[in-house]
Amino acid sequence: MNIYSHSKLKCYEQCPQKYKLQYIDKIRIEFKESIELFLGRRVHEALKKLYNDLRYQKENTLEDLLIFLHNQWSKNWNDSIVIVKKEYCPEDYLKMAEKCIIDYYNRYKPFNHGKTIALEERILIDLDRSQGYKLCGYIDRLTKAEDGYYEIHDWKTCSRLSSLETIENDRQLALYSIGVKERYPDVKNIRLVWHFLKFDREIDSTRTDEELEELKQNTIQLIGVIEAAEEFPTHPSKLCDWCKFKFICRQ
Repeated sequence: MNIYSHSKLKCYEQCPQKYKLQYIDKIRIEFKESIELFLGRRVHEALKKLYNDLRYQKENTLEDLLIFLHNQWSKNWNDSIVIVKKEYCPEDYLKMAEKCIIDYYNRYKPFNHGKTIALEERILIDLDRSQGYKLCGYIDRLTKAEDGYYEIHDWKTCSRLSSLETIENDRQLALYSIGVKERYPDVKNIRLVWHFLKFDREIDSTRTDEELEELKQNTIQLIGVIEAAEEFPTHPSKLCDWCKFKFICRQ
């Protein structure tokens, strides 16, 4: 069985050579976590705590979450974490993480916008049973809203705010919605919700059944291209600075 993920497909689209090194050659390189990834994980942990505790009728104060953030930051920090932008220090990124939590907390308190169904839920999508193609991923937060919609929430700590066009063509959450419909038979409508935490912005979108079917077929086609590929050229870009293979790349 071939199981893909959005990140695996995106890796091939961004740089076929990186895809080959990581998924075909399976070259193991000591992983040095970037400060951006470190920040994202700590913010996700704090928001997961917020909603997980609410399931037990425990509402964290903003101070509670910031203390938790600081504790997790200190507990997990190590000097091997990579900071590419040398003009900034770890304290600057910690302040940025704090602001993400503060803005989110103040925007959504008292956190009664929908019922949380799952947190960091693993979802499996059947793309083509005849070919055995499956895709898996993790949903940050799945909720059922008062208007009957199920909502797939994605907490993003990227430093770039996506355009509406990018959102409308986003593959990741749209594919997840296919898996949600397969898992929960009572689902009729699904809303996709992106939280751009550094910008204190929420952007929503929906997909029709026809659009989801087209996406499924396009994804199957992309997988076919990947599995038939014989050459894996490099695609140099700004992302190379963060690539763990940059020292052995044939660029």
